[in-house]
Amino acid sequence: MTNINNTKRNVWTLALALPCALVGIGLVGMGLGAAKPNAGGPKVEGTYILEYRTMADGKKITSPAVVGIMTYSDDYRNMNVCWTNDGKPASISLIAKYTLSEKEYTEESMFYAANIDAKGMTYDTTALHGASPVTMKDGEPQFKFPNHGEPSGAFTKDGMIATMPGAFTDHWKKID
Repeated sequence: MTNINNTKRNVWTLALALPCALVGIGLVGMGLGAAKPNAGGPKVEGTYILEYRTMADGKKITSPAVVGIMTYSDDYRNMNVCWTNDGKPASISLIAKYTLSEKEYTEESMFYAANIDAKGMTYDTTALHGASPVTMKDGEPQFKFPNHGEPSGAFTKDGMIATMPGAFTDHWKKID
């Protein structure tokens, strides 16, 4: 009689545990398979080095007069650029969350620091949100960076070209 009771208990335990386990596996699977914000859009992930800057007058500037690095992860952008402005050091640093599709680039600034005028270094941690339309050229995105008066960017298979009309064009090389 004890074996029959143990068998019934085991059957009921399995009958109750199996659906719970399947639901749990399903929930975990849903979390692991959840779509990332940029899963279906163009891919810009990687690290970019500023190779050179061409000024509006055609003058080409290279390191150490201008240096920069920009990294795109799946959903974050980090950029740092340093140059001289009338012989004085100038710089911009940025941390932002972004999304990119074939139609729109959005960015939410988390941190922005700039030393680009006579005011000296300024810091901004305001959650500034902006969006720009995307144009696709040869399968690569082009858009204006929507916050902080940044230039327009045109991505290529080898890097990115950032243009601030009337001021400069930066040539970024993708290194990974």
